[in-house]
Amino acid sequence: MTGKPAKTDPANQKGPKTRLEHIPFVREVPVVASATVVALRYVGAWLRAGNEESGGFLVRLGALGVAGYIAVYFADKHSGLWYIYGVTGLVVVITVAVRTGLSAGRTAQDLEAAHRTAGADQPQEPEPSNDHEMAGEESPEKATPHATPAEAEAAFVMFIEHSVAFAVRHGRKGVHTDALLQRIHQEAMLADWTEPMLRRKCKSLNIPVRTQMGIQGRNYFGVHVENLEQALGRPLRIPAQLVPDLTPNAPSRPPVESPAPPAEIAFLTAPADPD
Repeated sequence: MTGKPAKTDPANQKGPKTRLEHIPFVREVPVVASATVVALRYVGAWLRAGNEESGGFLVRLGALGVAGYIAVYFADKHSGLWYIYGVTGLVVVITVAVRTGLSAGRTAQDLEAAHRTAGADQPQEPEPSNDHEMAGEESPEKATPHATPAEAEAAFVMFIEHSVAFAVRHGRKGVHTDALLQRIHQEAMLADWTEPMLRRKCKSLNIPVRTQMGIQGRNYFGVHVENLEQALGRPLRIPAQLVPDLTPNAPSRPPVESPAPPAEIAFLTAPADPD
């Protein structure tokens, strides 16, 4: 009696289970959504920046609405414009994804969580104790510094000058005012200051601030190197960390971290409120 191979029911044969990550482009959906949200944040920041101008927010919002109306009006007459709009939006999303470091399946929330985790994992070195200090006596290094208003203002001008020189060393034409304030806040100084207060202080010290200055694809208030040199009446003074090393075969790579603000800035007086 010859045996015959058993027939298998095709319905009972189960292939490999298809998961969502196996489907092409599905992993990029979170990236597209997250990059779109980041792009909308940029638009919102641009609109909020108009609050510092007289009616600037309404002007910018109206300009955005008029631009949208014109785009839809012409798209109704020429349907091919929708393809152009789609391609333009895709280019913007890809640009935002590349600039913010997004990758397949990794959203902006993942990057923010990773940044917080990295900051928490950095070990904090304990301060060395000095056995020679007497009880109740404070060392000169830990003594609270003090500066007059003139010294604080001079330190503030020097900090802006060094920050602009640092930006020029890295191929930029200046620095945004919110970046200056963020660097000051990193040193736990002027914690109650806002970015408009910093701009008013610059104005009181004759430091020119442009209303819109493009740096790395972002337009915001900033100090331009040409305007600052014109106001100072001389070229910028280069901080010590930016002076090139003339040693043979020395690396010419510029420092990564921007100059730290002097301690005298902590005694800077707040600017007067606008009338």
